[in-house]
Amino acid sequence: MRQLCILTTLLFIFSFNSPSIQEAHAQFNTSLTDKAYHQPWVLHNKVLEELSESQLQILANNPKPKLDRILIYLETDAKYFEGQVIEAINHLFGLPGFAETAGEVSSNWSETLMRVNDNLRLIYEELDIQDDTNVLEAHRATQALIEALAKKRPFEKDVLNSLGRGVRQLVVSMANRWWISSEGLTKLVAQLNEMSPNGAN
Repeated sequence: MRQLCILTTLLFIFSFNSPSIQEAHAQFNTSLTDKAYHQPWVLHNKVLEELSESQLQILANNPKPKLDRILIYLETDAKYFEGQVIEAINHLFGLPGFAETAGEVSSNWSETLMRVNDNLRLIYEELDIQDDTNVLEAHRATQALIEALAKKRPFEKDVLNSLGRGVRQLVVSMANRWWISSEGLTKLVAQLNEMSPNGAN
């Protein structure tokens, strides 16, 4: 039943991902923008794409239990974040009064992503690239999202504004923004596990 609900919700979201939504969204200034949600994972993916052969070998043949544990923690939190986002989307469309709990949702997402950012930092330290410009840029973008979610108010404001306007396309656009952020993290961790088979489940 839960899987059916998830599938129905996501199909609903993407069926509304049309130019009319983009036009409506363009007229709605969100506190947390598409860029805020998506850029962290784009930048972390850029870090992975620019790894040297020797760094890729560290991931591919890592003999370190510590690195394996970090990858497992990352995968666990990526799946957990996905579950949190799916639950929020389901509540957004089906739970009266969701806006009243939006602050708690925002805070919980912040805590999950803080663990993710910390474990990505440990991965980069193992690869000795923690001070690289693109790594620092990725961490800054992730930290900015974490801090915005921790404040609660920006997330609450977006939920209240979109629900309060009564424009369903705006609600769908916001849900789609959340889902794409979750998907970005999931794909990032999947890419890391492909590079380090020992860390994959």
